[in-house]
Amino acid sequence: MASTVRSDDAGGSVIGFAIVFVSFVFRSLIPAPTWVWLVVLAVGVLLAVKDGISGLDVVTLALAGFMIVGSLTSMASTATDAPDLTLKEPIPAPAGYGFRLDDSAQDSTRTYRSKPIPVKTANQAVAEANQAVAEVVDYYIAGLPPEWTVVDRTEDLGYGDTLIAQAKFRQGDTSNGIGIQVYADVWGRSATVILTIQALNCGEDVPGFPSGEVCWQGPV
Repeated sequence: MASTVRSDDAGGSVIGFAIVFVSFVFRSLIPAPTWVWLVVLAVGVLLAVKDGISGLDVVTLALAGFMIVGSLTSMASTATDAPDLTLKEPIPAPAGYGFRLDDSAQDSTRTYRSKPIPVKTANQAVAEANQAVAEVVDYYIAGLPPEWTVVDRTEDLGYGDTLIAQAKFRQGDTSNGIGIQVYADVWGRSATVILTIQALNCGEDVPGFPSGEVCWQGPV
């Protein structure tokens, strides 16, 4: 009887070790969620130690522990490396136009509205609005600290020949970036400048994007 029990114990130890060892070898080859591999490891360990711990069980426990620590470290590293898209404005909004923060501000995006710009004629309103839009973009290009570089800048004409300007900036070699969009609402003889600034993720030669340096909203 004792011989039979020892034989069963040895069988459990061998099967448990085999499960853990196969998991160790094939984990990188078979895509599966981390929790699946942790369940497989748990089954292997339970089979190995259910009737006591032998010499082979020590090896099984050590191998399983190594894999578990590696998985937890990888998960922690992934969480740490995730881009933080909470907007941290490197400089305040330009003061010259009386910008006020819109109530719809979010963690990653903020919108400012200027005080109305009074003018004498509708044509003058468009001209002054376009000048204000260009000046706001120039303010960011000139006012950002030296480590911030311009990644992209575009200007288009919208409804009523009003200017729509956009620019993206990257902080040095980091993934931190910001983007601004500036345009104006013109009503009769009054114009209001709208400034939207958002946190961006930046990189170079990012899969799914054009080659070179790019900045975009959200993770890859």
